[in-house]
Amino acid sequence: MSITEPKPASKNLPLALLKSIIFLCLSILGPTMMLPALARLLASNQLTFSLPISAFFHLSVGFLMLWLFARFIEHRPWQDYGLSLAKPLQALIELYDGALIGSTMVALVTLVLFAMGCYSILAINYENDLAMLIPTFLLAALYEEILFRGYVLQTIEKASNTITAVLLSSVLFGLAHMGNFNDNVPIYTQVASCMALSLDAGILFCAAFLVTRRLWLPLGLHAFWNVFEGPVFGTPVSANQFGAPLFIGSLQGPEIFTGGVFGPEASIIELAICLLIAWWLWRLRYNSQESL
Repeated sequence: MSITEPKPASKNLPLALLKSIIFLCLSILGPTMMLPALARLLASNQLTFSLPISAFFHLSVGFLMLWLFARFIEHRPWQDYGLSLAKPLQALIELYDGALIGSTMVALVTLVLFAMGCYSILAINYENDLAMLIPTFLLAALYEEILFRGYVLQTIEKASNTITAVLLSSVLFGLAHMGNFNDNVPIYTQVASCMALSLDAGILFCAAFLVTRRLWLPLGLHAFWNVFEGPVFGTPVSANQFGAPLFIGSLQGPEIFTGGVFGPEASIIELAICLLIAWWLWRLRYNSQESL
């Protein structure tokens, strides 16, 4: 079958989707529910609960769930899910390339918002938390990449086709961020913001994975997208604020441009730029397959 003719979804798709949802519930709700107990355990040992500890804990549970599902349900080595380190130097290069794409993309979006008068820098914060937040965001991004581009995308793809897998895994990725909002945010704003995240981040990260079928390129892209959006430029990251940013920034103007409380990830500007980059990565994948 030609790569331009995706195979139709099979009768195994509902089962693959069900397995993906169960996997996500265990991997996301499980560690979230255990965090209070972990915080109490650390406090009893005179240790402070922090963002890096939370990120490492989530990542550990994500690895455990992937290993369990890979071994006992999928009967595949867990390294098959994009985590191969057979060529460490190549993995580092892919991580660097992803970081370059992610940071450049966010810088471009922020520059456009600045030119439109929708973003302004109020001050430079020399006592920022970048040293702590960069490794934290790398851990958090690896956790999410293992879940969504590691297990979910490939499980659905195996039961259907690549396009179906990209769309469904991206929707699940967006919906997983519904819990980031405060109670006073209208539900339609929450849904619209998360669907925007599905279209820009979800599809872009899938496209980055499909170029190499390894997680290192989307990992770098994902991590440094978040680093530049929050800890560098001081804008919300999926409705969250993290620590003290390098630039104390302010977003103002129509929510269709700024993304409102969710941040630029729900902005039509970031959506357009991400889809263009995703298209470029998709063509890069297509051309590399065509040359085989």
